[in-house]
Amino acid sequence: MKHIFTVLICCIMTMTLHSQTTLNEIYREFSHESNVSKVNLNGVVMFFAKPFMEKQTDSKISSIRVMSLEDCSDAVKQRFNHSLLQFDDNQYELFLSSNEDDEKVRLFLKFKNNKIREMVVMTMGENPALVHLKGRINLSDIEDLRDGRK
Repeated sequence: MKHIFTVLICCIMTMTLHSQTTLNEIYREFSHESNVSKVNLNGVVMFFAKPFMEKQTDSKISSIRVMSLEDCSDAVKQRFNHSLLQFDDNQYELFLSSNEDDEKVRLFLKFKNNKIREMVVMTMGENPALVHLKGRINLSDIEDLRDGRK
């Protein structure tokens, strides 16, 4: 009886942990799907692009990852949308959420030393996508974007 109870507890814990989806799990699961468009600009590429970028702020972007599932099958899009809805990574804080009839958008931020270290933009709907920025981004730059939207 003791073993059955232990197995039952382990199963419940596994189901609870499985329902939580992290950013890396989403990338691993969907990056190899058919017709997924991916762009990864790492530190080396960003270094060489620096001379061509306008210097308007002190913010620095060190890497950009974009994954678009626009050309994937409806089944893959639905799985991706469901995974994004299950996103639960305690390293990130929800900053902005928008729910339209045909599209949902979530903006998550990761902070360190009063700077944004990572930004994750998730779009769900017919053209689902995931954008992941890393770097040192000033809060004032994000507030300027948000205020400009009003």
